[in-house]
This record gives sequence, structure tokens and C-alpha cells, in this order.
Amino acid sequence: MTSQKSLLIIGSKTYKESTINSMLEEAKQKFGKVLFVTIDKIQIQTSQGRAGLFYKGKNLLEYDAIYPRISSRDFLLGEAVMKAIQSTNAYCPVTLESYQVTNHKFFTSQKLSTKSIPGVTSTLFISPRYADYAIDETGYPFVMKLISGFAGKGVVLINSKEQMESILDAVHLFEEFISTQKFIKGKDSDVRCYVIGDYVVAVKRKCKKGDWRANISRGGSAHLINPTPEMLSIAKGAAKTLGMDMCAVDLMEYKNKWVVIEVNFMPGPFKKYLGTTVIHEWIRLLAEKADAKKGKESE
Repeated sequence: MTSQKSLLIIGSKTYKESTINSMLEEAKQKFGKVLFVTIDKIQIQTSQGRAGLFYKGKNLLEYDAIYPRISSRDFLLGEAVMKAIQSTNAYCPVTLESYQVTNHKFFTSQKLSTKSIPGVTSTLFISPRYADYAIDETGYPFVMKLISGFAGKGVVLINSKEQMESILDAVHLFEEFISTQKFIKGKDSDVRCYVIGDYVVAVKRKCKKGDWRANISRGGSAHLINPTPEMLSIAKGAAKTLGMDMCAVDLMEYKNKWVVIEVNFMPGPFKKYLGTTVIHEWIRLLAEKADAKKGKESE
């Protein structure tokens, strides 16, 4: 049974239609009013120190819950949208700061380290001249990540100095910031923890044969697992540190301990392997928070 609470989902200019369709179908069972709009169709207005979001003349900030799924490709516009959302009383499971930090891989590691969330050694640089100093911290092989990369793209495993130099020459032409990360050898899988409020859905992801990345978008596989207390503590701690009620925290085992390798602001739900398990939990949390908001307003 639906109520009169409302949900707005904001997507990137390019989005996965099957994911959004499943979210909308699930949302219509919990919300009386549901709208999906891509970020490029939103008009942003500023008046008297307050920002407004409009779509076809309708005020989008009047919704009870807003879930922005905005990728790094739309970063500049995404920041403005997130700032406007943050100025309202609508429930939003993520914050402007979490959007900024998780779209910058090195800053993610830096932020987590302030709360002693375990991670792997990471460095940041832009000039090839300083690459050797960065590599001294990680050693070979190491993982090189373009700051703007996502879904396993812009991520390269570097095995030698010669390989590093040839890639740096190409990357430097575009003045792209680079983050390096220690490579955890002998691991062909990782664990993704979908943090959804106080609930966690844990998934073991396995690399496609011939690849070292466990990204499903690159042909990997996945199945549900029961998270260990250590996984739960780290995943929830990472989400809390970044100010996120909903995100995905990717973990790998290193020296018999779990460490964070990445935090994803708008994770895919792995529908191929998990069906609507994750989507159902996303909508459940959004509905619960929207109900709580409306309850407070009626007091």
C-alpha cells in the first residue's frame, strides 16, 4: 500500500535504463508520487541565497526523499545540484561532501584514514617527474587510477618502470591527476558491501578470466555472502565517515585483514546476479526515511 509521500531520483545524462526502471517499479509500491529526471534536464536557480531545482516549471525540492545517482562525468553540475538538495528538508542518503570526496579516489583514502579506517597505501601526483617518489611508497606492481575513472575504467596495473613511463607520458598530455595504490597480489576477488542505513548486503565479486579487476561491468561474477563482523564494522565505519546512508564499500583481504580499496557513490545493483535484492533495500530505506520526515512535520 502506497502513501502520499514522494520520491525524486536524479540520474546522470547517461544512465542504465534497466536499473532505473527496476527502481521506479519498486518505488511505486512504496511512494504515492515518483519522478525520475536526468541532471541535464534540471534548471538550477539561485535567489536570496537559496538554490532551487526545477523541471518543467516544477519545484523538485518539494519531494520528501531525493536520491541523486550522479556520476563523475557530471561533476560540476552535480555539485550545484547536491548543494541545492542539501539546503532542503528532504531526506537524501548522501551529502555534497560525500559526492565530492568519493569522486576523488585519493581524497576518499585520505578522509577514511582520519578515522583509522583500514586501507592500502595511496599517493597522488600529476607530474611524471614525481612518479618515482610515489612508487617508492607502493613498489611494483601497483595500481594506477585516473582520478576521474569509474566502473574499472582509467585503472591500470603497472608491473614495471618502463610500463609506468609510457603510460605517464600519455596521461600527462591531458594533465590528468593520478592516484597510485598498492596492489594486493594473489587476489582474484573482492567483497562489495552495500551499506543501506544500518543494513549491509555483502557480495563476493570474482574477476573475469584474464582480468585482475572484479568489476561486474567488466565481465566479473558475483554472489551474496554473509559478511563477517570485521567487514560490517569497516563498511559501516567508512560510510559514516563519508556521511553516506547509502553507498558501496569495496574490500579486499590484505595480510589477514580487510581493507577498503574504494567507496562508490552510485553503485550498480548487480541485477544479473542479485536480481532486485539491492534495489529493494534502497527503496525500503528511502521510504522509511520519508515516512519519518512526514511524521515529524505532522507533529
